[in-house]
Order: sequence, then structure tokens, then C-alpha cells
Amino acid sequence: LSLFSGIGGLDIAASWAGIETAAFCEIEPYPVEILKRRWPDVPILPDVREIDGRDWSVDVVHGGFPCQDLSVAGKQVGLSGERSGLWFEMLRVISECRPRFVVAENVRGAVNLALDTVVAGLEGEGYKVRPLVLPASAFGAPHQRERLFVVGVRADVADSLNERFQGGERGFSFLEPGASAHEPASQCGEGGGSLWPTPTVGTSGGVKLCGGSGHWEMLKAGVGIDEARKMGAGNGGQLNPDWVECLMGYPLGWTDVDCETPEPWPGWPALMGERVWGTHTATFSVRSPKFISDSVSPSEFVAKGMSADQYPYEPPRTVTGCRNRAKWLKCLGNSVVPQQAYPIFRAIAYLEEVSA
Repeated sequence: LSLFSGIGGLDIAASWAGIETAAFCEIEPYPVEILKRRWPDVPILPDVREIDGRDWSVDVVHGGFPCQDLSVAGKQVGLSGERSGLWFEMLRVISECRPRFVVAENVRGAVNLALDTVVAGLEGEGYKVRPLVLPASAFGAPHQRERLFVVGVRADVADSLNERFQGGERGFSFLEPGASAHEPASQCGEGGGSLWPTPTVGTSGGVKLCGGSGHWEMLKAGVGIDEARKMGAGNGGQLNPDWVECLMGYPLGWTDVDCETPEPWPGWPALMGERVWGTHTATFSVRSPKFISDSVSPSEFVAKGMSADQYPYEPPRTVTGCRNRAKWLKCLGNSVVPQQAYPIFRAIAYLEEVSA
């Protein structure tokens, strides 16, 4: 059962692990349209406050409960806020349907403003809990995007698994102590200067790239990083949703409700400032110019609206005249990188396999 589903980032990760979504719960109109487009046969519940958990026999309840009152972009009033306080509705649904596993996701700021309450609530409902702070860069992303994941396992399930594991069947104990979620996640990748800023939704709903100065100038289409730095605000164009989808680990066109079949995710884009040119071959797809075959020079690539400082398989980083651009970017700025959550769902699937 997927709560606060957004555009389905956690559900993509769950599906990769072989976990089927029984139902979504999402109230925002545009994300609802995306869910309908990507999962046409899965029901969508409009309001978590109206769900009776006793109606759902599921193994997992997961959700990225609202972060507006927890994020540094908001007022940081914590779980007393109207939006982030919906966590207690998620806890009520968990209490009513008693799933074997729970996964709650939120921004890094929830560690100080909500973690103790979330953990205590789940423990009070009979779950053994392990909080994790994971940066997207730990899974190959070219940006940090730290996220808090609170994983709960119903006590009887955890005890049964522990008994089997400690009996020598698997050789380890479930929920072994690990690094504290209160400790900052380590910087991964090639170092702080080489990572891109992460897409973030501001209080006004606009999307920006959060990081050091000069990042936006480096994104300007048709010029390299050195030239962009000289040009300042540069030659126009706006942040391309296709490129942000690539940055966030989604298929290209995922947030476009008019796109029937999103293109496969092309992979992570280049680290900032990295020169990648050599001998390249390319064709350009219908949706976004990407290298596939045929020889194309760097100058021709730039002429197509690409930057000579990006990997050849990336979409253009800026675009003009893009319809629904703001809606797409807002969805992406509020979403989770699916690759971040996948190991958690894969672990759940593994535990179900060994306990069958």
C-alpha cells in the first residue's frame, strides 16, 4: 500500500525488487494523472485520512509523508504542522492493517524534527525499527540528496527471522546495529566540488538547483563550462525536465502525462566540470537528442543544444517553450531517487523469500 505516492518513485524501486503496488494514495491532481498514466490498473485513493487500514491486507506500507514542515525550504515546525503532521494518519493506517514491513521516507531535516516521534510511534505499534540516512550519491547519482528512511519490521516477523538467521541458516542477525541516523552521511562520489546541485522545490513551488554559486551558469545550453562562467547568466533557456528526470534516475518523459511510453533511463549524467569528449557516435531520439550511433563531432553536438561538458547520452540541460515544465519540475523536486530506495525494498523481498 503506497501512501503519499507522488509520482511513484518509491513504487518504481519496489517494482524493481518484485513488489507489487496494491493501491496508491495521492491527493495532488498532477501526480495523480502521472500515476494513472504509468499504472493504469492500480486504484488511487484520494485522501489518507479516509483510508481504513482494515480494508487492506498488504505486506508492506510505505510512503514519503509530506516534508513541507520539515524541509529547510519550509517553516520547520515539525510534525505539529498541517502537512507533515499527516504522518500520524500513516501511523494509524499501519496500526489498522498491521503490515509485515514499513518504509517511511522524508528529507534529511526530519532527523532532528520528526525522527524520534516516528520511531517511537512505530515501536509503540510493535515494530522493530532502523532509521537510515542515505545520500543518492552513494548509489551513483551525481548529486547528494540525502534522505531519511525509517524501516520497520513487525516484531513477530523480526523475531522469526532472527531465530532462523542466528540458527546458522544465514549466518547473520537481522537488524544488526549500524551507523546512527543522527550522524551526517559521508560525502560520496568524487568529492564535494564534483557533484551537481540537487533539484529542490522552494516554498513558492518553484524548482531550483541547491548548491554552490555558479551552477546554473554551467547548465546553459550550447556552451561549455568555461564559456558559461564567462557569460554569467548566459544565453537563455530554462532547466529541462528531461535532464532533471535523468538526474533523478527516472525514465525520460515519466512526468509528462502526454508521453505514453517513457524512454529508458539513460544513466547518470556527468560529474560537474568533467570533460568527456573523445570519439563519439550519435543519433538523436524523438524526445531528446542523445548519442546512439553515427559519428558526430563536439561542435555538431553543441549545435544541437547540448553542452560539450556533459555526457553524450544526456538530454539537453536547458530548453525553451516547454509546456507544463513547471508542473514536471515540481513533481521531480518533491520526489525520491528510486535507486536510493531500491536496496531497502530488495532486502524486504529477500527476507520474504527466505521466510517462505
